[in-house]
Amino acid sequence: MNKKRRLMSLTWLLGMVLMLGSGCGDTAGDERGGNRGDLAENGLIKAGSGRFIEEEISLPKEIRKIKAMRKLSDGSLELLGDSGQTDSCLLLRSSDGGKKWSQKKIDGLGGDYRPQTAIAADGRAVLLNYMKEKTVKATIAEADGSTRNFSFSLPEDAAKDSDNQIVQASYDTDGNLVVLDVYGALYEVTADGKCKKAYDTKGADIRHFSIAGTTLYAVHEDGILIFDTKKKSASASETTLDRLIKKDRKLVSNDTDRGTPLLISSAMKEDGIMLVWRDGIFHFTKGGSVMEQLADASMTSLSGGELTLLGLAVMDDENIFVAANDGEGDKLFHYTYDKKAAAVPEKELSVYALDDSGFLRQAVKQFQKNNPDIHVKLEFGLSGKDGVTLEDALSALNTNILAKKGPDVLILDGMPVDSYISKGILSDITDIVDEIDKKDGIFQGIKEGSKKDGKIYAMPIRFLFSVVEGDKDAVAAGQTLPALAKRVQELGQKKAQGKNILGKGSRTLLRDLYYADSANWQKADGTLDKEALTQYLTYAKQMYAVDSVSKKDDFRDKSIGDGTVSGEKVGSNASVGLLSGDCRISVGSLAGIHDLQTMCSVEVQTKADYCLMNGGKVKSYIPYLMAGVTESGSKETAKAFVRELLGKKAGNSPSNGIPVNRAAYDAVCEEKLHAQNVKDKTSLSVSRGDGGESVGFDYVDLTKKDEDKFTKIVESLTKPAMTNRVIQEMVLEQGEKYLLGEQSLESAVEAIFKKVNLYLAENGVN
Repeated sequence: MNKKRRLMSLTWLLGMVLMLGSGCGDTAGDERGGNRGDLAENGLIKAGSGRFIEEEISLPKEIRKIKAMRKLSDGSLELLGDSGQTDSCLLLRSSDGGKKWSQKKIDGLGGDYRPQTAIAADGRAVLLNYMKEKTVKATIAEADGSTRNFSFSLPEDAAKDSDNQIVQASYDTDGNLVVLDVYGALYEVTADGKCKKAYDTKGADIRHFSIAGTTLYAVHEDGILIFDTKKKSASASETTLDRLIKKDRKLVSNDTDRGTPLLISSAMKEDGIMLVWRDGIFHFTKGGSVMEQLADASMTSLSGGELTLLGLAVMDDENIFVAANDGEGDKLFHYTYDKKAAAVPEKELSVYALDDSGFLRQAVKQFQKNNPDIHVKLEFGLSGKDGVTLEDALSALNTNILAKKGPDVLILDGMPVDSYISKGILSDITDIVDEIDKKDGIFQGIKEGSKKDGKIYAMPIRFLFSVVEGDKDAVAAGQTLPALAKRVQELGQKKAQGKNILGKGSRTLLRDLYYADSANWQKADGTLDKEALTQYLTYAKQMYAVDSVSKKDDFRDKSIGDGTVSGEKVGSNASVGLLSGDCRISVGSLAGIHDLQTMCSVEVQTKADYCLMNGGKVKSYIPYLMAGVTESGSKETAKAFVRELLGKKAGNSPSNGIPVNRAAYDAVCEEKLHAQNVKDKTSLSVSRGDGGESVGFDYVDLTKKDEDKFTKIVESLTKPAMTNRVIQEMVLEQGEKYLLGEQSLESAVEAIFKKVNLYLAENGVN
């Protein structure tokens, strides 16, 4: 089962290499968060004295990816860097802890993607091609930049499988190359190209390995096998290391063709090793029963599910280098020991959100870097894996707030914001918003739309908005829901059998129209406008009836019903559907400037256009990462964190929502006018809806005209969509029954009206 899964993963990655000019993806899998609490409770780890302080090392601007890293025998640090050019790489060496780097360019690599690389103790590096016709072609780059080619083949019994590949490579202390194949077998490749199975793993499916001195640590699903690289013999197992793997299965594999979820290196003491995973940096004394934590990941850039570890180099007792991709790019981190620093700062700031957010995780990391005396505790109420429902999460949160044990900062997406305001739970943060507005600028419509009785208690850090995309008639109709419904029906009368106009299932369509229309539903007293609700359901039914999307094919996963997938906020507009033939009109939300670039890139072929959905009725936006400060918390520290969230640096991201910070918005737009994915000649391929050959598109730079149109829409937005998830679920649940013919329009409206107004009354909103 595991071998089959690994082959499927590799096949997908190979396909992505063919589709994307820039090579395989950089991010890790979907797993989020650490396991530190469980490991501590089980006695596997303990806090060390003092603390390793993180510093990000600046690499030469030419370096796009870190392909390998190693401490050399002369004590210097070497990196193999990818410049983005498939026919060359750079060897970087530093003898002063990364302050200065010497560079040697490696040319003549050809255009093949080389997924596996390694650096030897003497400074030479190897770059391996994918295995073709049973042979792996490789290039050795000497420390002076000169190169030589060689090749090797796995033993006959392994090489005969055409699906087999090398998935990891590393040099041992004798300069022999150790490689791991997709079936979990380890081989040794000597300098003359001879390859043999060197380590007897007793049939264990090895997922990745590390070499620390003369010891090889091979990770499999039930623990870690240990080998002596000199004798090629098995060594006694370490119960503590085996327990670590059994307690944290995420350390077995991260399902990417880059990096590993766990790295092991020699420590300065002969009987010790250093380990790095997403919980931090640890020291283990061989034969011991517990690992000492030297750096808590929550206080470094190692925390969060986007982490992919690329290299570990222990220079001495007080200097450790870790190369990693943290979801934003490949980075090099230097950790220096401070014996006076507390292992965990006494000052703590608690931040709570219902849903995981990669953006929020990055902001926490940045805040802790700028405030090393503060420990930020980040909690997500809905993991999607522990059976906790929305009702459970909100109930537990409210109980803690009433007991004055609540968080300092609330990320209010999906929560009853108006209720929290009326009950005095949230502080006025108008001063913070005004401060950022004066410094960087904030979109005024969204600032004004966030006010309640002239004050701001909850401010979205980012936002989305709804669009209609299609031909000129679709765009003209998209200004209002009745006109859009009419246009969909007109196209439905002419459509070919099996072709969809919108291609949306019942819940998906209701959700997308909800975000475009709900800003206009509430009366001055907070209750719902029954007529507005009736019209929304009526037009939704007219549009849904045109297509034949079955209930089982709908957007059914409630845990990502708001568009959050694995911590990433994604839009629901399907520009590529217009290209593939899955729809004639695309309706949904845009979740960032990258979405705009994708839409404009597709429109090169489709000649489509877009408009703000329902913009003729209400200029609405979808708040995202609504930040609020609680009255009972550490208000000044909490405000400092919100200030960081609203700032230009945190906001400078092309996805995960559009920044409300105008300076950050301008910077992201400017970047997309000269986008890196265009320089990398990135393209994307999608399957056709009719089962024909795949279609694809190349990413193109935004034009100033594209930016100006988008900005004009953003500047027009004035009213927030309703984001209370309890209310949204009431609307979608009853609305879906109406769309599917399970109840009448009148019954659906009455049920929603009664449920919502009762909920609002119980929560003190009206």
